Amino acid sequence: MRLSTLLRGVEITRKDLNFLCSLVEDPTEEFPIPDAVDYAYAVMALDAQLNYMIDEICENEVFMSETEDEELVKVSKKELLNLTELSDKVDDALERLRECGISLTSN
Repeated sequence: MRLSTLLRGVEITRKDLNFLCSLVEDPTEEFPIPDAVDYAYAVMALDAQLNYMIDEICENEVFMSETEDEELVKVSKKELLNLTELSDKVDDALERLRECGISLTSN
């Protein structure tokens, strides 16, 4: 996996999580939370994905690609499957939020 891809994923996930947390920390009428369960599910899914990327994947060996001039992070098949599962949960959670009227891509 490209190191730049991993770092960008961490950045986006952190940004999304911070936005959702700000809705509770500094609520406004513009962004009400219509369904607390779906909101909490999204926060937990993003937090789990972010923690996995930082605590597990970012700790892996980094090496230079032989064919391209970029850094890569060694990711096992199990880690990739775990990351995919976490990503699928985030996608599901964000879809549930969109159905409630909260879209991270719009906000």
